[in-house]
Amino acid sequence: MKALVYTGIGQLVLKDVPDPAADFIVKVLGCGICGTDLKTYQKGHHLFPPPAILGHEFYGLVEKAPEDCGYSIGDTVVVAPYAECGSCDVCQRDAGSLCSHKQYVEDGAFSERVGISKEYIGRGVFPLKEEDDVYTLVEPLACVLNGVGQLNLNPTSRALVVGAGPMGTLFALLFGAKGLPVTVVEPAAHRRQRIASWGIETCEPGQVKKGVYDTVIIAVNKKELVSEYITLTADAGTVLMFSGLSRDESVSVEAYSIHYRQVSLKGSFGYAMRHFREALSLIDAHKETFSKIITHHFPLERGKEAFDLLASGDALKIVLEP
Repeated sequence: MKALVYTGIGQLVLKDVPDPAADFIVKVLGCGICGTDLKTYQKGHHLFPPPAILGHEFYGLVEKAPEDCGYSIGDTVVVAPYAECGSCDVCQRDAGSLCSHKQYVEDGAFSERVGISKEYIGRGVFPLKEEDDVYTLVEPLACVLNGVGQLNLNPTSRALVVGAGPMGTLFALLFGAKGLPVTVVEPAAHRRQRIASWGIETCEPGQVKKGVYDTVIIAVNKKELVSEYITLTADAGTVLMFSGLSRDESVSVEAYSIHYRQVSLKGSFGYAMRHFREALSLIDAHKETFSKIITHHFPLERGKEAFDLLASGDALKIVLEP
């Protein structure tokens, strides 16, 4: 089969690779490029030494299935890239995204087919009613839902999303779908214009008034933004560090805001399976809303071109279609 293989920093090559040898095989219809994929392409990643097939935000058609697994050849499915164990101490604290006993889909989905073990079918494979690239957004939306779960939202909350990249935009669309007032702060004019055309309020950096927003999501991996927005958040509000920072980076925050104004600083990482299920339900109910962030579709053989476009900032979400 054909696969887009990461062979080193800045290198992606379409190659012939062996078909998966698995009990359950999904023919990939679409796979989104995520921030980790792009980071690996640009800088490398310790979890994905080359050569490697990247991609985990995918859906497709069942091409091979064992008997009595609940699926038949030709069924449309979306696959969670991992599932927590559900029984360890971390899972019992309702933090399945941090489970150290996760079961993973081992194959990357920038390929024509993905193999899945029989044991994983009942945990991480979900039926779909139709073929639609919007289902490549289930996993990233699940991560957003995990972030939202860290917030102290109430009916009077006003949210500020810092950064109009794919994940920041997903936060804004989710808040809009829930009827929660949201503003997106973004320096790039073309991104502000795109989001404003969807009826979402936007502003430039430096225009955020202090004390207006009780919920602030940092969706840009710049550590200085954390200290900046801690001081701007309303009393008893929450700042969520959603975008990841490297282990050797530190953030500095104003003690006055934490102690005297009771502003909370929280983080979130990944998703738990309950978030994945909720994300699937939300996308089923709001396909048109969430599909807005998919700005480009590329065939697999133009994968490097797609990565370069995403790196330029001129795209939001790109789906590769084998």
